Amino acid sequence: MKKWICILLCIMMVFAMTGCGSDTSSGSAKKNQSNGVEQVLQEGMAAEDGRQVGVNEGAPKPEVKKGDDTVLSKTEGIDVDLTTLSSTMVYSEVYNMLSSPEDYKGKTVKMEGQFVSYQDAFKGVNYYACIIMDATACCSQGLEFVPAKNLSFPDEFPADGDMITVIGTFDTYMDGDYELCTLRNAEFSVQ
Repeated sequence: MKKWICILLCIMMVFAMTGCGSDTSSGSAKKNQSNGVEQVLQEGMAAEDGRQVGVNEGAPKPEVKKGDDTVLSKTEGIDVDLTTLSSTMVYSEVYNMLSSPEDYKGKTVKMEGQFVSYQDAFKGVNYYACIIMDATACCSQGLEFVPAKNLSFPDEFPADGDMITVIGTFDTYMDGDYELCTLRNAEFSVQ
């Protein structure tokens, strides 16, 4: 039995030693491989239409329509348009706004969601918010907004739960020790 174990160990050592090649052959292989990668990258960069060479090379170019409102990054006068994003992306972007408000201060935000109101009896103040659900509709987040016009509550506001679109300027304010986010000078419409 010991004899077979010794033979097996010797065979394994021979395979281990032969698996290690000389440095010169592997170096040239690496050099050829990196030249191939560089060449493909340069060809991709040199394409006339700016498209990547390879997988979708023969695919038709997408049509760009003038006046198309489906641009994700910016709509006329809007810095952050949440209405064009999927529910998961909207939820994530609102989370980013609430966790890093300094990145969004002064930006014009457009969003869609459910209207919710709250009356603080102690302060005598009404609060209004646009609530967004995540993709599974189990969690919600929202942004408070302050209407640009002095409207009469509840007569000139939608009912709680109505779907609305809100456009306003992102800002923060302090309420005691808490920094809260809001959309100032907001315009809203019922969908």
